[in-house]
Amino acid sequence: MKIAMLTTVGERCGIAAYTAELTEALRRQPRMQIEVVPIEVGHQSLEHYQALALRLNAEDVDIVHIQHEHSFWGGILPGHSAYWTLRYLIKKPIVLTAHTTYSLAQMLRLKTERRPHIWLAKKILTLRKAYRDSVDIAPFATAYTLVHTKEAGRELVARGAKPQNISVIPAGVPKTSLAPAEGAAFREKYGLAGRRVLTLFGYVVASKGYEMALDILPSLPSDTALVVAGGARTPDMEPYVAQLKERVEKAGLANRVVFTGYLSDEEIAEAMAGTDVVLVPHLQATGSYSVMVPLSYGMAMVSSDLACFREIQERHACMEIFRAGDKEDFLYKLASVLDSPERQRELRAQSAEYALKFSWDEIAKVTVKTYKDALKAWNVQPKNFVPLSMIKPRVKPPAT
Repeated sequence: MKIAMLTTVGERCGIAAYTAELTEALRRQPRMQIEVVPIEVGHQSLEHYQALALRLNAEDVDIVHIQHEHSFWGGILPGHSAYWTLRYLIKKPIVLTAHTTYSLAQMLRLKTERRPHIWLAKKILTLRKAYRDSVDIAPFATAYTLVHTKEAGRELVARGAKPQNISVIPAGVPKTSLAPAEGAAFREKYGLAGRRVLTLFGYVVASKGYEMALDILPSLPSDTALVVAGGARTPDMEPYVAQLKERVEKAGLANRVVFTGYLSDEEIAEAMAGTDVVLVPHLQATGSYSVMVPLSYGMAMVSSDLACFREIQERHACMEIFRAGDKEDFLYKLASVLDSPERQRELRAQSAEYALKFSWDEIAKVTVKTYKDALKAWNVQPKNFVPLSMIKPRVKPPAT
């Protein structure tokens, strides 16, 4: 079976790293051939997508597997997305991994918008049914869709996807790099020797709850330091990083907070080795590569109870969970772990077991089965799975 894997390939992209691990594992499966077809991120010309479709529609391709995230095609605002320009050119069975399953209203942050004129503009957008559907459901209802959590699957089904065309496959645990200095070099570089180190790992985005971590830090013992291990993914996120640094200065926490910027794989290994507890205070997430990496290193973690993290905990109790957005509960749960070396050892052991159980080789086996199910659905009566090319779509392109 040959799969055309349509994905980003940049080294600073979590989805690219995810797909690289999956591709490598799929190639170790019997009779599997994977051709990686890079996505050029952003809204491209029609000619670009026509050329791309020629590769994807090649005679020897059995399935096109799309790694989907709205920003890959230009974003969610009207007129910005080129997803449907490409989608209608693809004539092969499609499996789509939905990396973001938030609704349009969630992505526009309608509930938290406090500027009346901006709120009204966003509200009007959500009332445009064809446009809303083109973001909320159409990409996922017109493909055999893979999601990382049961919660994401339920959300898509509630919006109109057919349950039989949704598969829940958790993200695999990535491979690790060696840490020759066992964290000592990392601690020395950032002045962390002799201190208890909390690390919030990954690209710096507002949804990860940095403010909560900064707010509770003064209530923790003075020998406790917080490491923001990562940087802005894109230039437009740099102002948020600057905003966090300004907040640290104003709070008088400069001697307790470290900003590392982007880390290489080798630096990540040293950062994990030099960390006592990894923090995951996310306020919004449907999954996070920044959680899978600490799992791969067998880290002790304290995490918010978002659905994607609760499901990890349900599979294997490898995290201390607190109520998302609740600073008091966050502080209480973190302090209980930080003050207990025994609890940290227990969580590390559980994380290491999770990493073995959900290795990429195991995830690849399940993915191959999904490919076979998708092909079977494509080849039988379309009443159960209706390829986009065989129907008059409910959402007419270009809706976005």
